[in-house]
Amino acid sequence: HRVSVACLGSPIGKSPLLAEPAAELDNLARAFRAGERLGTRRVRIFSFYPPDTSTNAHYDQHVPAAAERLAPLAEQAEREGFELLLENEKGIVGDTPQRCAALVSAVDSPALRFLWDPANFVQVGVTQPMDQGWALVSKRVGYVHIKDVRLADGSVTPAGEGDGQVRELLAALRDADYQGVLALEPHLAVAGHSSGFSGAEGMERAAQALRKLMAEVGCSEVWS
Repeated sequence: HRVSVACLGSPIGKSPLLAEPAAELDNLARAFRAGERLGTRRVRIFSFYPPDTSTNAHYDQHVPAAAERLAPLAEQAEREGFELLLENEKGIVGDTPQRCAALVSAVDSPALRFLWDPANFVQVGVTQPMDQGWALVSKRVGYVHIKDVRLADGSVTPAGEGDGQVRELLAALRDADYQGVLALEPHLAVAGHSSGFSGAEGMERAAQALRKLMAEVGCSEVWS
């Protein structure tokens, strides 16, 4: 039926920064075995919850510790021929473009790439995420989520109707000759912290909005 798995959406790294690191290494090993069965070598990960998540004003101080926790994961991935995709997310150390760039640069592993989620940047108060962050991480982007949100009220929208600069993102991917995945993650019905739901109608709206933007920008959809 021409259905394949592009990436495992693991929760690895959605765990306390100060927790015992062995547990996440075990989780990663289990994810690799699942990836082998499903025919994918990509695993999405995160960069850990700092001790205090009431504000992100102090998150810079946790970047070295988060990078130190990520490094063994990247080493394990490199040994086994997998690629880790570090997603930006609210409430974890890698929430802004600057901190995400600092993390992937500090680890500096070919097995650690960046997963760009425009809505997650907006949800932590990043205005115009493409203008602020694309130059910082573009060389390391290996995967892209398509989700949009309005800065004013936090409402999740189809691509191009929010403040995530999805049109500008598509244009940048086109210019970079990006040949990877655009993972449609609209969360139009429910947008929870660790889950989301759109339903059949919502997914149809989201797909139509993305394809409309792609056509306007000149991006081609290719099925392999």
